[in-house]
Amino acid sequence: MPKLRRMLILSASYGEGHQQAALAVRDALMEENPDLEMQIIDYLDMVHPMLNSVARYCYMKSVRFAPSLYGLFYKGTSRIAPSSLIQRRLNHLGYEDLADYLKAYKPDVILSTFPTPAGVVSLLKERGLINIPAATVITDHAIHSQWIHHYTDHYFVGSEHVKHGLMIRGVDEHRISVTGIPIRPAFLAAKNRAGIRVKLGLEDDYPTILVMGGAYGVLGDIVQICEELFQSDRRAQLIVVCGRNEKLRQTIEQLSRDAKNPVWVFGFTREVHELMAVSDLIVTKAGGLTVSEALAMELPMLLYRPIPGQETQNAAFLVKSRVAVLARTRRQVIGHIDRLLRDDGSRLRRMRVNTNTIRKVTAARDIARKLAEIESDAAAREQFPTEKHFYAEQS
Repeated sequence: MPKLRRMLILSASYGEGHQQAALAVRDALMEENPDLEMQIIDYLDMVHPMLNSVARYCYMKSVRFAPSLYGLFYKGTSRIAPSSLIQRRLNHLGYEDLADYLKAYKPDVILSTFPTPAGVVSLLKERGLINIPAATVITDHAIHSQWIHHYTDHYFVGSEHVKHGLMIRGVDEHRISVTGIPIRPAFLAAKNRAGIRVKLGLEDDYPTILVMGGAYGVLGDIVQICEELFQSDRRAQLIVVCGRNEKLRQTIEQLSRDAKNPVWVFGFTREVHELMAVSDLIVTKAGGLTVSEALAMELPMLLYRPIPGQETQNAAFLVKSRVAVLARTRRQVIGHIDRLLRDDGSRLRRMRVNTNTIRKVTAARDIARKLAEIESDAAAREQFPTEKHFYAEQS
């Protein structure tokens, strides 16, 4: 198998999904080739730290307080064609900085887990300033034109659904691999569920509901949902993860003191894989990373108020695959939980079985191996050059 010598991954710190995908691929690459020289760069922070801080702040506020506005932005940008003037201007963001960096670093392959650097790399390749194989990991079960660029050599996607969407938009089938969305190895290893239950002090005969507010604790109405679940007559034990939102953690802990049901409250934790392993249902947003981790753990999902855009597309895919149910109101959340816990959880067991029809547990490893093949193929093309291939325009 060919080996890479130097690798560059371009990511971004908008949520956790893009960065975690980058880290998962990095770990798989290093396992395959411990001598590999590796760099992961937060692209927008590298080229314009102030703009990155402002944009990230606006992103977090919009998805939390004005999701419909974010949805309009997402929908509007999805109509931008790869060759449009707007897209070409976006592709100039950090153009010279990246060109200088690549000239100095000289990676064998460039992998993007965020759409903006993928576009900049494509433009550099188009203008002949670099001749480095470029690949992209799409980190949601959604299709958006910002991921699609003429000179991207290969796409790694989470499902056949996304592959089909790329092909409709002119991407050649042979340049797409359905690998799944890469996640950390911790979610793939066998779990000692009994041991984890003992460590956490969980009851053996209670169904366990995991409520996750996202890395920044932005799940809508999470306080009110927890308050209702804490006081519910439906017997269950609850694990609540508040992420980096310290104020939320303190509020939930205060509420838990008067709860009828057993409650465990966490802030930001690296042990989400253990919490998922002992849970029967997760109540969460529909972010690409979290749903991929839940699929890997065969964990049924209750998706609450997905953000318009990629999260609504993720949710639609998961509901259609019968591994998740969707709630748009607090009443629907409580109603779904009540129905799912009836009949000794038989519906939850069917949803757990269904995860095996769509989950991909070797995504990071498969991407790592394919990246080496892409680099090898590129070297062969340099030795025997052929006519350039251009993608069709997006429909």
